[in-house]
Amino acid sequence: MSAWIKNIFGFILNQFKRLYPSYFQSNNLTKVFNYYYVPGLFATSGQPNVHQLNLIAESDYEVVINLAPTSILEGSIIDEKKILTSKGVIYVHIPVNFKKPLITNFDKFVENIKQNKNKKIWVHCAANMRVSAFVYKYRRDELGLEDKDINKDLKAIWTPNNTWQSFLNLE
Repeated sequence: MSAWIKNIFGFILNQFKRLYPSYFQSNNLTKVFNYYYVPGLFATSGQPNVHQLNLIAESDYEVVINLAPTSILEGSIIDEKKILTSKGVIYVHIPVNFKKPLITNFDKFVENIKQNKNKKIWVHCAANMRVSAFVYKYRRDELGLEDKDINKDLKAIWTPNNTWQSFLNLE
């Protein structure tokens, strides 16, 4: 439950950061909401603000995959694609409904990871909850890693609810 509370308050704080960016600007990418680095794979996070999107591009990330639907309620940056592609970053948008994740979404995620496997990748959604679940499933189902070795990375962000436990076959 504490991870849920942390994510709710973090999401609200992230909205204030979008409204008052000059008070919250940092040139440290680890300050992006719910930042988590998956060793040997990619950086993950909640929704970066405009300043952070520019930092991601300036930090030589070549691909950004966004799993959040485009919605003000989700904290989306409406011009995210334009911001990133103008800096030469490949932008991939796979909108995943938090209440109903689909295996077709996951398949698109895997396809894009494989297409860009030799590139520096950043993956985000609104709060890193969709992402952490997709990364867990990718590492388990595609890379063959065991739950005991990767579960801590998922739990660092949240404990999946029933919908996501079912999606991840954790029941």
